[in-house]
Amino acid sequence: MRGLPAKFQNRWRQNRWRHDRLRSVENAVVDVLFFAALTAAFAGVGAKPARAVEAPQIVVKVGGKLPVPPTIPLGVIATDPVLQQVLSQDFQVAGRLASPSATSELTLTVTLTHRALEPGMSLNEVAPGNGDAVALLKQAGVKAPPLPEQAAQDQDKDSDSDADDTSAAEGNSHSKNDVNSYEQQGQMPQQSAPMNRPPLPLTPWPVPPAMAQQRSPIPPYMQPLPRTNPLDEARHEREASAVYDTIFVVRVTAGSDGSELTVVAVAHPGFDSHEARKLIAEEIANSVLH
Repeated sequence: MRGLPAKFQNRWRQNRWRHDRLRSVENAVVDVLFFAALTAAFAGVGAKPARAVEAPQIVVKVGGKLPVPPTIPLGVIATDPVLQQVLSQDFQVAGRLASPSATSELTLTVTLTHRALEPGMSLNEVAPGNGDAVALLKQAGVKAPPLPEQAAQDQDKDSDSDADDTSAAEGNSHSKNDVNSYEQQGQMPQQSAPMNRPPLPLTPWPVPPAMAQQRSPIPPYMQPLPRTNPLDEARHEREASAVYDTIFVVRVTAGSDGSELTVVAVAHPGFDSHEARKLIAEEIANSVLH
């Protein structure tokens, strides 16, 4: 550097300055990109995949209407404690809950039943004698899952129907021709008319004494059903609701009037039992108060 002319020395300094500046800019760009990638990586930790639209866990349908006067105090008698509590609170907030000193009130009677929709069941078994509830369940698109063997048989029938129809049609078309040809050639004796034989006498079948003692004079359909343990029923219901949909059916009546309000709820596996009852109570309160 010292032996070069001043003109070359200045040019060398300018080139070195430009090189150092370009390197510093490149380092800054690399730092920015690294920071952005690091930020995106931390933001993605624990993030859940986005879903377009999640189906509701509990679907509630309401049918019917109760003729409730807009000013009369209301009382509640519910078979379920959650429905009793939520309805009483809603009527109290709306200023419609009957006080102990009320001279007149309209009592709402609320009955709740629930059952898991297991394979092979019909909607009439879930809501026996309640056509309105069955109609609401059909409106919601509820169908009982088929039995495993029935589903397998249906699948086999669908796959083999075409082959069976073709083979059966071909066999029937040649069966009569084959019989006639064999009879004409003498290889198959022709069928003769059946001889008239007297009928054999009918004798009673002997019944062993042990079996005769076990017979009951009461037909099976009139015998009492065996009692089941309530704890076993609750355990079975809990296990079934973890796999299949659970159907809630609620009937609400007011006083001695013949009209009633029907509410059904379809809860998918993994639902919250308290939340399902709360949603049902809210639907009842909205229908009565509005």
